[in-house]
Amino acid sequence: MAKGKAKVEKDTSERWLLTYADLMNLLLIFFIILYAMSNTDQAKFEALAQSLREAFGTSTSATHIDTSGGGDSIISLDANAPSPVIPANVEQQAMNDVKSKVEELAKKGGLEGKVDVKVEERGIVISMTAQFLFNPGRAEIESEPKPTLVEIGKLLTAFTGNRIRVEGHTDSDPLGSGSIYVDNQGLSSARADNVLRLLVKTAGVKRNMISSAGYGETIPIAPNDTVANKAKNRRVDIVILRNIYNSSEPGQTTDNSASATGSDADKIAAAKSGTATQSTNTTGLTNTATNQVNNNSP
Repeated sequence: MAKGKAKVEKDTSERWLLTYADLMNLLLIFFIILYAMSNTDQAKFEALAQSLREAFGTSTSATHIDTSGGGDSIISLDANAPSPVIPANVEQQAMNDVKSKVEELAKKGGLEGKVDVKVEERGIVISMTAQFLFNPGRAEIESEPKPTLVEIGKLLTAFTGNRIRVEGHTDSDPLGSGSIYVDNQGLSSARADNVLRLLVKTAGVKRNMISSAGYGETIPIAPNDTVANKAKNRRVDIVILRNIYNSSEPGQTTDNSASATGSDADKIAAAKSGTATQSTNTTGLTNTATNQVNNNSP
């Protein structure tokens, strides 16, 4: 009877060495990566992080990216390539400059509480109380605030590509029986129109880059429950819109050469808040009435 082949037994006592060697290789690669990261050029890393923040509109400081294509920039750009970072940064800086100058103008003229300026998501808002600009119930601008309006208008000319909107607001009190305006809507529109005309004719603001809107009592900034709060709501706002909102302007072209009559954002706000109507490009409105206006009018 033939003897069968002997079964060969494989030695597996050192098989763990394969797994161990793989683990050592992975650990070596891991520590090499850590070492490489620890030697990252901090200046270049900060430049990239700052530039990304500015590109997404989360920072207002100057860009660190060198657009000349040289230097220490982590990103090499053609010197003639358009930059999405620099225009936004320049616009924000211009708005900050206007804010500072308007605040200085108000402080110098003792107009604290009458002229206020703040930066919002839609742009910069210069707010003036109606008591400073007009007599009660009237839309004709008084002579005293006109120089201040002209100075503010000259600051607006620095924005060659930004739309400007003049917005009129009143409190909730109805107009007196002697008023020449049907309601607060008409009064707020007339006031915004007259401020617009002054800015265009006297301060040199481009007519095709400015519009006006009257909101009446529909967008208060304080409850209409006290005399002081009602005074806050009677105001005229000059809003410098950011460039990103230009595309929402009817008839607005990329070169900002077309005349616009108001933004879709305003129409949406009007639909939500009440019966605000655009009064842009209004003609033939002449405040020639001589009848006495109730002094309790907004």
